[in-house]
Amino acid sequence: MPGGRPKREKIMADLPDPWLLIIDDEPEMAEELVEFCEAAGFPSVSAGNLEPALALLGKHRTIGAIATDLRMPGHDNGDLMVKLVAELAKLDRPCTLMIMTGHAGSTEREHAASLGIKHFFSKPLDTDAFIAVLNGVAAGPQAGPRTADGATR
Repeated sequence: MPGGRPKREKIMADLPDPWLLIIDDEPEMAEELVEFCEAAGFPSVSAGNLEPALALLGKHRTIGAIATDLRMPGHDNGDLMVKLVAELAKLDRPCTLMIMTGHAGSTEREHAASLGIKHFFSKPLDTDAFIAVLNGVAAGPQAGPRTADGATR
């Protein structure tokens, strides 16, 4: 990831492992992002698709943020966002959803916004902006008030 080692924020020093769930069907990208985020002080875990990601979300109650690729095998762009928002609504804790993609247009961004997803990143990631958002989410309250459907705004 470009930009070298990011500045570690103190806020993450006391958080338990893992805090960030990265979902990407490209294993190299997922591993690189896990390493980058952990170097920035964000304990992370990754999954290659929605189903194993949901298992990790249920297993690790410490997860407070999810960064997912928009396009996954077996899921169209809108379907993946809708399913994740529905799953987050079932949680008894706040969890912020962030979208990452190299293929988004205004339609995808508008759909994400309509679901209450306010963090939408183009690939390749602007790592400074990504870390800044993670710092903001970690500082809480978890990206603001929850909507009726469970998404965070």
